[in-house]
Amino acid sequence: MGRSKGTNIRFSKTKNQMIANVELHPEAISELEESYQWYEKRLEGLGIRFIASVNKRLNEIAEHPERYAKKKRNYREVMIEGFPYMVIYEMFQKEQIVFVSYIFHTKKNPASKYKR
Repeated sequence: MGRSKGTNIRFSKTKNQMIANVELHPEAISELEESYQWYEKRLEGLGIRFIASVNKRLNEIAEHPERYAKKKRNYREVMIEGFPYMVIYEMFQKEQIVFVSYIFHTKKNPASKYKR
């Protein structure tokens, strides 16, 4: 639980728009890599489509981090288009940082979504 040092992803700013920096928890990075590998083994190119969908959603979150409602404590969540995963994140307004705690498979026990 809480923010630990993660990988920082910077998205380019558009004119007159503040875009948050996105940081991923190390375990979220592992979840992303494992999911990519799983999809790529099933069908060549599917892992790339998965990563593209995740990146699209991360860009949307960076541009409008408060678009999605808080679900539990300060966590927000949004589905990844075309895949049974969701991004679970917190927004640190003062620092303009979106911290992604999970790339969460929706078939997992939902009680584990906010345990990091």
